[in-house]
Amino acid sequence: MLLAAFVLAAATGAFAQEPASRAEEQARRQEEKARTAHPGQKNWLERKILDIEAAGGFGTPRGVMPTFGGIKSGSGLAPGVAYGKLFNNGTVALIKGVYSIRNFKLAQFSLAPPPLAGGRLRFDSRVRWQDAPSLAFYALGTPSPKTRADYSETKTEVSASAAFRPARLLRLAGSIGFERFKTGPGGSNTPRIETSFTLVPGVNADPDYLHTSGSVAIDSRDADGYSRRGTLLRATLHDYRQQNEGPYSFRRVDGAAEQYVPILQGNWVIYLGLHASTTTAGQGHEVPFFLMPDIGGSDLRGYDNRRFRDRHSMIFTAEYRWYVQEFVDLALFYDAGKAVANRRDLDVSGLKSNVGAGIRFHGPRSTPLRLEVARGTEGLRLIIAFSPIGG
Repeated sequence: MLLAAFVLAAATGAFAQEPASRAEEQARRQEEKARTAHPGQKNWLERKILDIEAAGGFGTPRGVMPTFGGIKSGSGLAPGVAYGKLFNNGTVALIKGVYSIRNFKLAQFSLAPPPLAGGRLRFDSRVRWQDAPSLAFYALGTPSPKTRADYSETKTEVSASAAFRPARLLRLAGSIGFERFKTGPGGSNTPRIETSFTLVPGVNADPDYLHTSGSVAIDSRDADGYSRRGTLLRATLHDYRQQNEGPYSFRRVDGAAEQYVPILQGNWVIYLGLHASTTTAGQGHEVPFFLMPDIGGSDLRGYDNRRFRDRHSMIFTAEYRWYVQEFVDLALFYDAGKAVANRRDLDVSGLKSNVGAGIRFHGPRSTPLRLEVARGTEGLRLIIAFSPIGG
């Protein structure tokens, strides 16, 4: 009896100590792991993007630096060099030059004084010259055949702009500038517009404009260049008042509605965007073809740049985006749009559409690079862009 009690007591003590021993061993292992573990290390690209964003973003001047694009869609790969300087009083000066593989050229100088009103009021000014020796033109309207002619366009601009954010969600902006256009044939080996098409307003026209604009927007997005949530509602009025002789004075209104719907804390995002443009010309005046609203290339991505143009246009975009890793998103998208001569025809009939997929390299507030593939009814296109969709 005593022997049985002793055995029972010993066994009970042993089983009682076993859980404690396990707990102590697990605690020891966790402590050892904590001493030897290293925090997650970001790769070189992630560190560089964070550094740039922390210093003000990709548009902040940093001495001599590379730049890409910014001329006109259809330029092809367009590398360049820029030099920026931040003065002691907060003024920012930037000069850049860009040259593309298709012989497009750009020279620009911009100057921005320091922000006022606690950063809510910003001014900017620039002098800009760009030359596009070969741009595509197709017949006006959406149901147009794929018959291409080329034209050239040179634009010289001197302008100033202001942006004011009186409240967190309200944004106001305005600009005024002098713009000079020179247009002509696109090259000796390409058809001319006047020999391939008729009744195209503004062929070989060289108008000088006083261009003023004003816009109002409700904006709850994270940032202009990259967002996972929020809403944008914006309307912009442009007035092109011709300064030399010619019948090309007109007005244009651009509207934008965008919605970002985050899922699982923004790891997935549904983006919906609708952009529309409409023009009005007084009696005896016309809208030159090279300033008409157009779609194709950067928005209707399965079609050539400026594939469809007319006095009025609309484009709808739906995207499904998902987070792959920090600063990299993948996307599936659908675009549909049209360009028409009469405003009443801006409806959902006769839309041109495409589907596609892409990858975006971005920072917390900007999207410096997009690589996309899109297919429409006219074939497959590869898109390399240095700006975000929408905005």
